[in-house]
Amino acid sequence: MDRQKSRSGTCALCGSVGELQQSHIIPEFMFGPLYDHKHRFYSVSSIASKRNRFHQKGPRESLLCARCEQRFGHYENYASDVFVGDGATRPSPTQTGFLFTGLDYKRLKLFFMSLIWRLGVTRIEHFAGADLGSHREHLRVLLLADEPADFLRYPAMVTALTHDRRYIPDLIIPPFSARVEGRRAYAVVITGFLFHFFVSNQNPPEKLWGGFLQPNGDFPLHVTDIRGVPFLQQWGAEIAKAEAVRNSSKQQ
Repeated sequence: MDRQKSRSGTCALCGSVGELQQSHIIPEFMFGPLYDHKHRFYSVSSIASKRNRFHQKGPRESLLCARCEQRFGHYENYASDVFVGDGATRPSPTQTGFLFTGLDYKRLKLFFMSLIWRLGVTRIEHFAGADLGSHREHLRVLLLADEPADFLRYPAMVTALTHDRRYIPDLIIPPFSARVEGRRAYAVVITGFLFHFFVSNQNPPEKLWGGFLQPNGDFPLHVTDIRGVPFLQQWGAEIAKAEAVRNSSKQQ
């Protein structure tokens, strides 16, 4: 069981000094599909020297004060209602997936921004990998002001991953850095949803603009087979290789 205690320190978001909460980097509602009947989930490492392990809850760390934790909780409650509740309208099918309409742009955009910011500040090794540079501070200021910014500033493209037309909910993969026509982006998989976060001083390529959450509340959810995503194929090969090394060590 993961047992962690709160400690005093400086809140990563507002800078206040006091007792810090045990903050989730990935919101708890997103771990739901991973839990077994004992409320555990199993994490698999692509590094052979690190063992696979069970977790009782999603990993947490001392990161935010109570007030900022509540702020993020406001975003998360809405996102939970959209992704796993009844907060989204019945979607219309599109050529690339589905289109949800009438969503709260501000709350959902801030949720996406909070995700990439947390992935950029976390000290939890399994979730680290998003080096945001100066954008880490830019995102912090926007989040602290409850400012979702323009839809082309720090947007997220969300894709549901499938295999043989079946959704894959039990998959989390830490951030991968990528370049999309010269723009920095980070790809991360959370419970079967592939998020592409654009973190650049330039707008994303114009051909992608329609694929992001829109100011009018339109939210396109793309769908693709996991075998058609090259970096996920690479990750799968690394997992298989690491598992083979671990199994070989057990037999020696």
